[in-house]
Amino acid sequence: MKDSMRSCEHVLTDDVEYKEVVVIGNGPSGMVTSFMLDGNVPYLKQIPEDLPIDEMLRARLSNLPEGQSLYDADLAELAEGLEGRSQNPIPILMDALLRPCADLGVQADSLIEWRYESDKQIDHVVLGQGPPGGAWHTFPPDVRTLSPAAWLTLPPHTDGGAERLSARAVANYCRRYVHACKLQRYFRNGVVVTSVTLMPETGPPCEHCCCPRKAKFLVTGYEKASLRAVRYACSRAVVCAGGAARGVPLPRAAPHATHHAAALRRALRHPGLSPLPVLVVGSGVSAADGVLLCAAAARPVLHVHRAPAPALARLAPQLYPDYCQVYRLMCGERPGQASLPGYTSLPDHVILDVTPLSADRTGDADDEDLIRPKRVRLLDPRTDTTKEVTVSIIGAFIGSKPDLFFLQTNLNRDRIDIKAKCTCGRAADEAKRKIDDKQFFLKNHWHHLKSVVGQSLQNCRSRYFHHTELNGKRGAPAECGGEGRCCAAEALSDGIGFGIDRSKPVDCRANPLAIDKGTHELLAAPRGLYALGPVAADNFVRFVPGGALAAVAHMHRAERTNATL
Repeated sequence: MKDSMRSCEHVLTDDVEYKEVVVIGNGPSGMVTSFMLDGNVPYLKQIPEDLPIDEMLRARLSNLPEGQSLYDADLAELAEGLEGRSQNPIPILMDALLRPCADLGVQADSLIEWRYESDKQIDHVVLGQGPPGGAWHTFPPDVRTLSPAAWLTLPPHTDGGAERLSARAVANYCRRYVHACKLQRYFRNGVVVTSVTLMPETGPPCEHCCCPRKAKFLVTGYEKASLRAVRYACSRAVVCAGGAARGVPLPRAAPHATHHAAALRRALRHPGLSPLPVLVVGSGVSAADGVLLCAAAARPVLHVHRAPAPALARLAPQLYPDYCQVYRLMCGERPGQASLPGYTSLPDHVILDVTPLSADRTGDADDEDLIRPKRVRLLDPRTDTTKEVTVSIIGAFIGSKPDLFFLQTNLNRDRIDIKAKCTCGRAADEAKRKIDDKQFFLKNHWHHLKSVVGQSLQNCRSRYFHHTELNGKRGAPAECGGEGRCCAAEALSDGIGFGIDRSKPVDCRANPLAIDKGTHELLAAPRGLYALGPVAADNFVRFVPGGALAAVAHMHRAERTNATL
């Protein structure tokens, strides 16, 4: 926080920069967190008597002292008993204040007034792999949102209508938001975060608010363009990583399929694409997007699916005619001239194997493999018969999950010595490592940075971690799987040990990160590490500000507590 004290005399090494807070992820979650950390404070407005908000909430809000900010209020008490479309109470509370009675169809002004207070400013940096907006820049630009525009705006904005926006419009809004709120100086884009580890203790800090000795975490990564190392020491870190970084692979078809709508859209526009049908696998909204992309490209579609997902089934036909059209076809309605004439439903079918057919390579290898004709053998369990189809593209949209490779096991309170040798490593590998360590950091680590991008942890560093500590146990070290690879790598990328069920991978809907509902701190990590947004089960933008409010309010309370000690 800002203060007028003299500069701190304590310094870190030249390649490490100190920030009070490091925000990992520059999507809507990271953007609204930065807005609050910049010193923008929420205050409650006068509540209109005729506004039909929850009566219990109205009574609690009326008891707030006049002039008290929400940072100083008991947010957990205010949110108690509220119901909404989030698993977390404070996001429900914040949504009820920012968009009162939105679920009732009432258009009412926000009950929050934002005031800038310089003494509430917290020095921070926001790290993201792409431009501000995160995953919104990776979606096909013409795909439309489920939420109306009014539910996609971030504080302090309150405008927006009832229409659904294109992904391009949301991505452009995110770019403008950072400039409109004057947050550019906090954003460092084009950075891949590879680890968040505990800092070694270096001695007691001084009284300066930004003393580097207050640092608890070391956040490391690299710049995508220059491959230069990035290292930040911080007192607190906020995980705002998106929930759709990795598509769930489809068994037997994973090497031949795409799991992202943007890649499917690009493949559909490839000049070398054959006229063969496209195979789409999945039962949810993302699979419906894939079907609609094929229809827009005038491509026939074979749709392998189970019963339509609840999220698709409950969409209102008046608001979502496109998705409801796909839903009716999945339920058995015969396609007509006006409703996806090239659509073929294959309910409950199972892919047995995929055989790529030979084709001449004329361009990019990845694109050529994606559009290369494939023979797919399918099983219909209802009749116990098999059939073969030849397709041009396979799009598998059976779910997605976050990539949490940077949450490593040495976040446990008992620090792990990262210099410890792997017991199954070879002497030659160790000697080579010592030589390589003298070279430029990223040149030295390029081989495992590539594997990070390919959804795996750094091969060498992963062998230093203990697999059993992922489940809160101590004991046997992880075993290498040969050539320096460890079985713990995939588990670390899945975030096993940090979810509500610590024995299972983190899933934004079924098994989100386990957090303190009042502060959004991770329960399986040291104090000071927060999570919000999709990884904390808030999968809609409208609930993101509540998670940021919980985290930033807790930071201010903790700072006041430390100041009085």
